[in-house]
Amino acid sequence: MDVLLGNSILIAVVAGVLLFLAFSMLVYGFVPTEIEEEDIFGYRLTKRKRLLKEGGLYAMVLPLVKIFAHYFIRLPDRVGSINVYEKRSGLREKIARSGYMGALTPNEFWGMCCVSSLGIFCAFIFMTWTASGFPNIPIAVIFGAAAFMLPYLQLDGAIAQRLVEIDRRLPYAVDLLVLSMRAGLDFMTALDRVVTTGLEQNPDDPMVQELGVVLQEMRVGTARSDALISLCERVKSDYLKSMVGSILQAEKRGTPLAAVLEVQIGTIRNKRTQKIEKAASQAAVKILGPLMFIFAAVLVIVIGSMVLKMKAEGAG
Repeated sequence: MDVLLGNSILIAVVAGVLLFLAFSMLVYGFVPTEIEEEDIFGYRLTKRKRLLKEGGLYAMVLPLVKIFAHYFIRLPDRVGSINVYEKRSGLREKIARSGYMGALTPNEFWGMCCVSSLGIFCAFIFMTWTASGFPNIPIAVIFGAAAFMLPYLQLDGAIAQRLVEIDRRLPYAVDLLVLSMRAGLDFMTALDRVVTTGLEQNPDDPMVQELGVVLQEMRVGTARSDALISLCERVKSDYLKSMVGSILQAEKRGTPLAAVLEVQIGTIRNKRTQKIEKAASQAAVKILGPLMFIFAAVLVIVIGSMVLKMKAEGAG
């Protein structure tokens, strides 16, 4: 029995190595060095170069992602009842809101979904093979198909995390903006200083990235109000919407912008404090559920041991 199990493990390992070599040959033989897409530029390109330089799993998986992306690019705008153009546009917007997760384009993101599905499929084939001596293909297919949605879940998580980070960093960025304007700079020059300083300290700061987009739009001739409205459309933050609304009202009434921003900073900080206090007060209630399950498990263990002891004494 041990010999058969050892042979099965050896066969599974050899099969895995051969499969890896086959994929490697496919990657280096048929995949272009870079997928030709207009999306890979600016911050996305900088982030991709940094991730590739760091190496690790990203550098190993990206060539395989490009295999699938190479064919997703060729999809027409509509396939049957599926509007591929609309889904690609929506995905492009979500990837931008996530801070360009993985520096992926929409087609590469779908390629990552395929890689995730393929990886989980192979993992379950290997596990079932080593555990029972033969691969359980139906189980592997089910879990592999479910794994296609894992990158979507990760994308939603990245969007939510980035929004939290923007809300957290917003008061500090506006503080620097107000200080620069109090020093005599106009809004655009002060914004340029905040963006330049922020990118030098942390190029992945989402608040600085969004302010940099606003600055770029203003430099090419977009009105300040339009650039700020576009910022609210990209970032679904209630704090940001409130601040932009106050800025637009200040423009119409001629109110000094620095004074308005100072008031908004205080308002945002008060709202965040109230939100944290509310979450802290709810934590005590939410923790009661897990505590009840723990208490029930302890009771089962204690009462069960007592019952078993009583039965043993009665038998004796």
